[in-house]
Amino acid sequence: MLELRFDPKLGIWASGEDADKLRGNCFGEFKAGRLWLLPEEVLYLVDLQNGVVRHGNKTLGFEDIMSEYAGKEARLMIKYNAYRDWRDRGLIIKRATKGIKGKRKSSHVRKYPARRMNLGRLHARVSWDPDSAIGVLEDAQTSRMLFEDWWLGQSGVYKQERGNILKLNFFEVVLLSKHFGLKVFDAGHSKSVTAKKIMADVAQRREFAKTMYQAYEDWRMLGYIVKTGFKFGTHFRIYFPGASPVKESKDGKWIHSRHVLHVFPKEEKMLISEWARAVRVAHGVKKTFILSIPELTKHDYVDYPADFVAYRRKKHGNTWVRETPKDGPRYLLAAVSEEEHIGGVELASLLHKAEKINLSLILSITDRETAITYYALNKIKLPGAKYDYYEIEWMRP
Repeated sequence: MLELRFDPKLGIWASGEDADKLRGNCFGEFKAGRLWLLPEEVLYLVDLQNGVVRHGNKTLGFEDIMSEYAGKEARLMIKYNAYRDWRDRGLIIKRATKGIKGKRKSSHVRKYPARRMNLGRLHARVSWDPDSAIGVLEDAQTSRMLFEDWWLGQSGVYKQERGNILKLNFFEVVLLSKHFGLKVFDAGHSKSVTAKKIMADVAQRREFAKTMYQAYEDWRMLGYIVKTGFKFGTHFRIYFPGASPVKESKDGKWIHSRHVLHVFPKEEKMLISEWARAVRVAHGVKKTFILSIPELTKHDYVDYPADFVAYRRKKHGNTWVRETPKDGPRYLLAAVSEEEHIGGVELASLLHKAEKINLSLILSITDRETAITYYALNKIKLPGAKYDYYEIEWMRP
């Protein structure tokens, strides 16, 4: 049995052999002969490690400790669940404090190739239907080149060899008009319209259209094929440079995308459960989930608190041993629940904070049954990109 002492003015501590045992297991902070413990540590020791808290002649239970700290510690039980799960795996987790820094540069940077889009100047015109936000191109030679060589638009019926009219969505029309000289005419008024005008009109009808276009343009101009991600619950699906709708893969089958891209506007707040659901759908169809938060400036970042720094295991000879604070942490961990909302600015700020201190970011999500799901966010190195992008993957500590 571990015996802890409580004083409402001082806090909770262990001393003697109990302090030595806990200290060896990386609990608490040792000061003036006592090991001082944080609320989540005390709750864990009482809940699962046979700990007993004494206040004078009175023994305090889990509920007593929770009541003592619930008003002082924001989201106490959410943080406790994250702490408890990591500790139950035999791993060390500590409060994130100012000045802490990872000893290693993040090894979780994903390197992507880039190849500038060099389409040349187009000598064709598109008829634009503003109500449908769709453009139509009948020039057979240009249509074939755009569709077969660059996979822009949809020629005829999707995955069927019927029809040859090229239909372009508004992202494609704006891109081709802005960068490659495509002439666009309003079908209802037979007058030319600019890329800027099209974007302004669509932005009035469709929320975050400009933000989504910025991410689309960024990837497209770096040679990637960017198509709708509607079937996968995201904004876009991504193919690496060179993919074509008329070229089969090596096994003779249709080329499938391996990545999806979700645009998270900085002004938007999303329910954690909805965000996690989109990631799970992508992983369920074996696609990498990529997150984009465009339009951020250095003035947008806020001091959004992260909860913990976390450690894993390392190879020592032929065995795996757990890392300790002497090794330096691997992760910055933010504890959230499925019922919470998180905004683009908050998430970007957490990512920015993790990067500055050489850590990778983990979201620890507590569901209604207090089970924990972890997602790791890894930065993408995309040469020439205007914005930052992150792969999000489910992880098991």
